[in-house]
Amino acid sequence: MTAAEGLATEDDSDHRPSATVHVIITCSNQKSRAIPARLQLGQVPGRNATERARKWITRLSQTDNTPRVAAIEVYAGEHWSVARGYPALHKPEEDIRLWACSAGYGLIPVEAPIMPYHATLTPGQADSVPGAVASWWSLLGEWHGPSPQRPRSIRALVAADPAAMFMFVLSKSYLRACGADITAACEYIADLDRLFIVSAGARLQGDLATYAVPADARLQAHFGGTRRALNARIGAHLLSAGIRSKEEAAGHLARLLAAQPPVPRYDRKKQSDREILDIIAGRLAHAPTTSANGMLREFRDAGLACEQHRFTRLYRSVVEAAS
Repeated sequence: MTAAEGLATEDDSDHRPSATVHVIITCSNQKSRAIPARLQLGQVPGRNATERARKWITRLSQTDNTPRVAAIEVYAGEHWSVARGYPALHKPEEDIRLWACSAGYGLIPVEAPIMPYHATLTPGQADSVPGAVASWWSLLGEWHGPSPQRPRSIRALVAADPAAMFMFVLSKSYLRACGADITAACEYIADLDRLFIVSAGARLQGDLATYAVPADARLQAHFGGTRRALNARIGAHLLSAGIRSKEEAAGHLARLLAAQPPVPRYDRKKQSDREILDIIAGRLAHAPTTSANGMLREFRDAGLACEQHRFTRLYRSVVEAAS
């Protein structure tokens, strides 16, 4: 080896990150590209969850004219716009690697090339996964996925990099799916204080509860934004503050929570599905470009109550019926 080659090798090692942070975050229902009907899980038939999973994976694996784009560019919405900035929040000599917990693809690095799709681990929607969500997560993990050389389960990811730090920014629906995977992964991590879960309002049980840091809707007053993006904003805050351990994150968030006002309570009138469908159809007849989120804000401002996922599902059914 020449002196120049030796110098180049030394320079390369000097610039190699000395620490790695893996952030595993819930994917987004919103996509930046149109979703073909065949890539909507509700359109995939099957006698049971295993058969539907097999057919779904076949559709995702097929080579056709649907372009594949890096996952970080496919996911959209407020939650994902915050998550997209995570890698830039690294410390000197640190590398932050972002992974999506996807109901359609399983665990994927955000650089993975994917097609726009619609599937969700949240129950009660047209494209909700069938059967037990933990079983669906396992079935997806058995597939090689869009990045065959990368880990396909949280257990495999932690086993491959046990000295790293792991932050899970997940909704309660997604924790139900991959909770057992996280628990299994904890057998491999070098220091359990370097693994924690951010899930505002989730009532976790067993081992998962020991890994969770305190967070609930009161923090929305501090971080702003919508409730749906609160977990992402908490995660961004911890990264930007240089917090890299469960003990430090728990103490920091507990102090923030103690300083927040109570969550506002609204006395809104509940509506049936039929009543909400009629309101959506009437509003779209007068203003066809009104988004689901915009209409839900108007709905709540009028003193009416509806959970966001339910409203989005009903909105989509009206739009699809009219198309």
